[in-house]
Amino acid sequence: MTDASLFSTASPGSHDQTLREPVAIVGIACITPSAQDTESFWRLLEQGEHAPLRAMPAHRIPQTSAAARAHLDAWRGSFFTEAESDFKRFRIPPAYRKSVSQMMLLQLRAAEQCLRDAGYPDKLPSLDDTDVYSGSCFCFDSALNNALKVEGVRLAYEAAEQRSGDCEADLDAIRERLREHFGLSSHDRVGEMASSIPARIASHFGFRGRAQALESADATSYVVLEAALLALSGGQTKAALVIAGQRYDSLLPALALEKKGFASGAPFTANSPGAPLAEGATALLLKKLSDARRDGDRIYSVIRGAASARRDSPSGYRYGGDAALKYQAAAEACRQANIDPAKQGYIECALPGHVEESKALLTALADLRHDDKVSLRLRSCVANLGYAFASAGLNAIAAASLALRHGRLPAMPQVDGQELLLRQNIDYGAGRSESWPQTDERIAGVCGGGLSGVSWHLVLSSPDAVSADVETIPASQEPIAIVGVGGSFGPWRDVAAIRAGLWDSADGVQLLPESVLPHRAFFSADASRPLSCYAQYGAALEQSEFDLSPYKIFPRRAAGMDKAQKLGLQSAAEALADYGLSRKRQRQEAAAVCIASNLNLGRERALSAALHYAQLQTLFAGSPLAAYFQDASEKQQLSPDEVDHFTLDSFSASGIAALISNCFQLNAAPAAVEAACASSLAALHNSVLALRSHRYDLVLAGGVELPVNIRDLTLCSAQMMLSQHKIAPFAVDADGFSPGDGAGMFVLKRLSDALRDGDSIYAAITGVGASCDARSMTAPDPQGQALAMRKAFVQAGYSPARVEYVETHGTGTRLGDIAELTALNEVYRTQERRGSLKVGSIKSNIGHTFAAAGSAGLLKTLLAIRYGDIPATLLRREMNPELPLAEIPTEPVTALQPWPLGEDARYAAVSSFGTGGVNYHLLLKSVTDTHAAPDDSQYTAN
Repeated sequence: MTDASLFSTASPGSHDQTLREPVAIVGIACITPSAQDTESFWRLLEQGEHAPLRAMPAHRIPQTSAAARAHLDAWRGSFFTEAESDFKRFRIPPAYRKSVSQMMLLQLRAAEQCLRDAGYPDKLPSLDDTDVYSGSCFCFDSALNNALKVEGVRLAYEAAEQRSGDCEADLDAIRERLREHFGLSSHDRVGEMASSIPARIASHFGFRGRAQALESADATSYVVLEAALLALSGGQTKAALVIAGQRYDSLLPALALEKKGFASGAPFTANSPGAPLAEGATALLLKKLSDARRDGDRIYSVIRGAASARRDSPSGYRYGGDAALKYQAAAEACRQANIDPAKQGYIECALPGHVEESKALLTALADLRHDDKVSLRLRSCVANLGYAFASAGLNAIAAASLALRHGRLPAMPQVDGQELLLRQNIDYGAGRSESWPQTDERIAGVCGGGLSGVSWHLVLSSPDAVSADVETIPASQEPIAIVGVGGSFGPWRDVAAIRAGLWDSADGVQLLPESVLPHRAFFSADASRPLSCYAQYGAALEQSEFDLSPYKIFPRRAAGMDKAQKLGLQSAAEALADYGLSRKRQRQEAAAVCIASNLNLGRERALSAALHYAQLQTLFAGSPLAAYFQDASEKQQLSPDEVDHFTLDSFSASGIAALISNCFQLNAAPAAVEAACASSLAALHNSVLALRSHRYDLVLAGGVELPVNIRDLTLCSAQMMLSQHKIAPFAVDADGFSPGDGAGMFVLKRLSDALRDGDSIYAAITGVGASCDARSMTAPDPQGQALAMRKAFVQAGYSPARVEYVETHGTGTRLGDIAELTALNEVYRTQERRGSLKVGSIKSNIGHTFAAAGSAGLLKTLLAIRYGDIPATLLRREMNPELPLAEIPTEPVTALQPWPLGEDARYAAVSSFGTGGVNYHLLLKSVTDTHAAPDDSQYTAN
């Protein structure tokens, strides 16, 4: 029996409003190795066929060690055998084609099929109101290629250090061979980013809503879907394209997942160790049901309830087989849908094939349904397709939606030699498809889980099962209070040091040490030299050791953790301590942890490259240059036997969020978000929507990235994005940015709750606006930035004239500075304004921290609001006379200046923009009212 009292999904006196109105699925695309379109996908399920299982294709890993090859010979999965090559169709220039990942091409193809299925372009709303959400796990082939070519230079120079004589001619030849084989373009850094996929999709189809990538291990499908549902219900968008894809372009994830138990079993079979892994991409187009009906869309299914639950695990990523969690998620989803759980006559399960998970689900469903006399039809397309990890959940949703549309239940293939788990009145449909019973109202459940401990459940129905008069709940625009902060940037280890450094106008951007930038191997003042770095300045994290002793982390796991995980944990600890978590545990709260990060952490890239060093040896085989790689690569090459149970935990981006939750017993839903350099504000935007919907009561959100490393320095040099001197926002000769390491974390609650609980409030977020330029993957667009600003003010309910200070993105590029100030002029130039608009950029102090950049700017602004001073932006050189400063007018803050409290509050804004045209603008207001609002109804608006 399950214990449903263990958890609380909604806060006391309120209900989870993730769905204020049912959401229609109006387009579907499914691409797998065995089914290249949705029609083939459905035919495979209806006929109960099993996708062929094969070894990983040789062309994907053409040169690998004998040990790795022997390890993989007996390993089978459902893999694509041919590479995607539709570059021309998606308007990708020839110069960039070696930089584009196979995952991007796969998801572009799925997006195109889905939109065509939905009647694109005739059936879409305004392009300004269409979002793109992409999910994926593990590094792409483009990231592996980048890692190998940079590692090739490093290994060659290490070997040269052991030789006598001049080796420069050989080393230059090695650079040229690496460039020739792997390619080298200004797009390399962009092409390996997960967020470049939704940005490219938005650009290709002209969408100007939000574009972001998300990851949460094999709960990625649910996290991506939840982000879209919250945006739709929160009135932030009119349509959402949701895509999840899975490929295994490196040996590392396949080996790491093998250690987690994936093998050759199937769901609902006794003694199954785990299903075989699979690849593919699935896309769904979502609209609010009322909009879909008004527009005459073909509706596959209607999402009526969506819920998840999680319990922390001190042992890291593992399947817990927790029936209580599955019960909780299913019960909450049914409550939202206002149905008796027994009405779900068919449940499609995205199960990993581990027998413990199957048994836990059967227990939960038995307790939930009560009446064992009613037959329950359970299916799992994992038995047909294999387990597609990141896209397994969307596969299941697509399968259930197609079953609802066609009025037929799919068939599960029978597994030779494996017996099904027998339960009373459970129908697995083994080997047969059947019509949906005429007596049943067409309602289906879809459920799944994840290695991070998440269980999730959806309730779907056919559109005719939903009343034509759907009652909708107006979206809340309640401000969100920031009640705790933590951070570490460059030389500044905590918030106190950050404040001291900013108030002293300190410069954290310094010459990079040899340990970060090996000069002989990589530095070259000649920016045209391939695979080198022409920049020497940055704000490297000075901290090298992290104290993990307060946390219950297995020593073996702690030893292998990515540095970003450690830094994120440290800053989260500071933020939660600032909030006073230890004093406030008496209130049971539904929590989430949403971390902005590069979705491919440095440790994953390093381990992947080490597994593939044999490719470098083969590349130079038979050449006099081969000797440079033989000894060094063999000594540093990673053996498959060194990949263990904790390896996956050590390089997962969402593992940062899961680690934080585990260490502080938050039982929080973990997610990682990437939106290029706007990632932090993307994570905060998702958190704001989740809090306003009462999906969660407390969210820890922020960003972390450490780009001061030789790989990023080399790739950014190829983009010509780095400054040859020091970053100089607003300067006449601004020539790029200096990179910086860092993390910033924030504890968020609804303002009414924070006032009720007597929390110390730094400021309230009154609005967050987002857009995608859709014109260029690299060039800034003032119109796109202005669109994000306007969207933020729609939520805030006050004029731009109130805002006194804007923390700009301010990356120190001439075009970028001019574009940003042009956008500010378009929105902030009003007749009501009194005085100038102050602007600044913390990047002058700590460099550009990529995914953590928005967190850095927000933290600086919160400290300015709290302490009543605006820190200086370091103006290193003459102000650029071309900057449009006179129109508002705009005044860069170049010395610490007091910020008097206005009539009622201090008003500020933070901008953050990213590669791919991603734009975010966040509005802040100081909070002086100490009286709690009775509820959040005053903030509700249509």
